[in-house]
Amino acid sequence: MDGRQDKVAGAMKLLADGDREGATVLLRAALADAPDDPDGLHGMACVARASGRPDLAIGLAGRAIAILPAAHFHITLGCALQEQGHLEPARAALHVATLREPRDPRAHAALAAVLGESGRWGEAEASLRAALDLRPADTALLLDWGRAAVLAGGTDVVPRLAAGRFVAEDAGRLHELAGLLSERGRNAQAERLYRLVRDLCPERGAAWANHGAVLFALNRHEDALAALEQADRLAPDVAETLNNLGLVLMALGHLPRAGEVLARARRAAPDDVRIAINDATILADLGEDGEADRLLRGVLADPVAAGGMEGVRAVFNRGTLLLARGDLAEGWRSFEARTLLLPETRWPDIGPWDGSALPHGRLLLHAEQGIGDAIQFLRYLPLCLRRVRVVLVLPPSLHRLARTMPDPDGLIASPCLLLPPGASVPDDVVARCGLLSLPYLLDVAEVPPFAPYLLPSGVEGAAFRVGVCWAGNPAFRFDRRRSIAPAMLAPLGDVAGLRFVSLQHGAVAEDRPFAMETVGMGDWLETAQVIAGLDLVVTVDTAIAHLAGAMGRPVWLLNRFGGDWRWSEAFDRAEPPRWGNGTSRWYPSLEQFRQTEPEEPDDAWRAPIRMLCGALARWRRGDL
Repeated sequence: MDGRQDKVAGAMKLLADGDREGATVLLRAALADAPDDPDGLHGMACVARASGRPDLAIGLAGRAIAILPAAHFHITLGCALQEQGHLEPARAALHVATLREPRDPRAHAALAAVLGESGRWGEAEASLRAALDLRPADTALLLDWGRAAVLAGGTDVVPRLAAGRFVAEDAGRLHELAGLLSERGRNAQAERLYRLVRDLCPERGAAWANHGAVLFALNRHEDALAALEQADRLAPDVAETLNNLGLVLMALGHLPRAGEVLARARRAAPDDVRIAINDATILADLGEDGEADRLLRGVLADPVAAGGMEGVRAVFNRGTLLLARGDLAEGWRSFEARTLLLPETRWPDIGPWDGSALPHGRLLLHAEQGIGDAIQFLRYLPLCLRRVRVVLVLPPSLHRLARTMPDPDGLIASPCLLLPPGASVPDDVVARCGLLSLPYLLDVAEVPPFAPYLLPSGVEGAAFRVGVCWAGNPAFRFDRRRSIAPAMLAPLGDVAGLRFVSLQHGAVAEDRPFAMETVGMGDWLETAQVIAGLDLVVTVDTAIAHLAGAMGRPVWLLNRFGGDWRWSEAFDRAEPPRWGNGTSRWYPSLEQFRQTEPEEPDDAWRAPIRMLCGALARWRRGDL
């Protein structure tokens, strides 16, 4: 190596150590001996970049390339062009670098950076994959690849990331990557990365808190509880941790403790309206409606909070409070806030209905939320059809059942079209509306008079056959509070003289509490036909309760403390219950066996189940 090369090599070492001035001195000396030396020119381009002068670097690198088109000169030129905002010329220069030296991972990584900045994340991911193949142990490259792969919407990044040898200093970037996955609804992948961050930083409360939050999003409530409790131990009184911990406790049915934790969260962040709304929710579940209402009205009194989405959420939550009190007029109005929280996106070109007559078109009336909601609010369909013609959109599993609605006056058959699955919306549809909006838009401020409106006639039950449903949809965040562990229902099987039939849908149907008959249940019409042949239905708060009630069949509802607004005491019938401790104006054939105290989950169902077993024995004997 001659003296000039020694100067350039020494300058590049000084530059790598952060000594720009020393590097400049050596490079100028080298260029004084040979002004057109490409390595010296390239070295000066690197100094210019390090000094925040990519404009000078572009010219210097260009001169070097004109003399010797080396791959690493193209890398420097491409990076300088990127820093100046010239993305397409930068991409071209870096593409040349990968062609000239395909074994240089720096070229592929630099090209990926430009492609990513251009929004071409699929190509960026491919370039980073090529760089990783050349340098598989480089964790920085691995994290860059993971980010590009997520932004490209590609495959599961976690298996490859799991092979990385990360250290605590990588936790920040892993956390950012987990956040990207969560934002895109890929929580199962995000959970594995948050767990990795937690394992890298086991003494950081925030790492446990983030892992707990994503576990809650995955409905892994017990795991979330353990993680959030550890987060609270490591970093006490962090409002966000306490907020999530309170929600998890609420979902698991630990209501008093959830109230205590959310009260702590509110003390830690008294101005956080999200926490205030969550605290109001648990207060309502604990039966403290007045305090819950006070909190929600406080949120709505703040012009800033009231004008945002948290204000919308407060209106909705207050609507459920009002409905639970039986204030239907104001309750239905506030309940409409759900359409802003969960906007309907399937028909963006069809505007919402305002409740008026439509003389020149039809209304698209669609189901929303769960099957039970659709069944309950189909009772308003005849009232709607007195005002407008309807195209009805229901889940396919409800189609055959909906066709059993009685129609003595021809009110349904002519003005209502049940849209077949996959069919296009007719051209004459001019407005849309969710089923749950009908009471508000039709100005129905009382529970409508009841007559069975789904499969109203059927085979009468015989031989004391009792259908049982013990669990709802496990995807519902608070399903653990409404569903019952099968083993807890085992005492029902000891009631003599009854034949039990499983009405349980889904995977949990195989885990029966005791020996019982199983029947084929395909769509909801087949389920209704099974119910028509029963003497009694016993169920938790699921669509089965609504279906049996809508058919006018006897149904006993096992209901949680602080349950859904529609089962509140405000909707009990005037006459006392015959068997349980509650009734329902929504379905006169329904009686409730309510939890009466906010007890711990292992204890909360014991009293209602004892009451139910006693009622079953009396019912079997014919006692009143």
